[in-house]
Amino acid sequence: MRRFKNSWIVVAVVLSAFFLSSCKDDSLFVKKYGELKERNISSFRFKTDNYYLLDKVVRSFKRYGYKEDKNSKYLISLTSHYVINCKNPVVHAIGADFNGFVRLSLIKDKKEIYRIQKDFKTKVTDKMIDGVVKRLLKDLGIEPAR
Repeated sequence: MRRFKNSWIVVAVVLSAFFLSSCKDDSLFVKKYGELKERNISSFRFKTDNYYLLDKVVRSFKRYGYKEDKNSKYLISLTSHYVINCKNPVVHAIGADFNGFVRLSLIKDKKEIYRIQKDFKTKVTDKMIDGVVKRLLKDLGIEPAR
């Protein structure tokens, strides 16, 4: 009987760890459309309709040593969506696991080379944006600009 009680404790601990880990949102969705031939990139230009988030993204790239250059051949397009702004009644009835997403796309010569998206539950933080930018640079093998 004592063995049976201990196995329930193990099951409870495992289930707790599973459910608690699902609350942590580290998921990044990545899509590569081509290879980046140039690795020594020092600047990007930026485009968005959300200037609050754009400021966070530009600051993050600057922390990694990159600069903003309106003449750069590499464009970072920032797209964001907040579920609060969504008018779809099905989404509101079912609920959502997230409040929105932030997507960065790297574009050269009007062709998307790479896309990365991060869902968020509460708000967009500098740490979250830094993680997305770091992953973009790592996946594309871009040399640090420092």
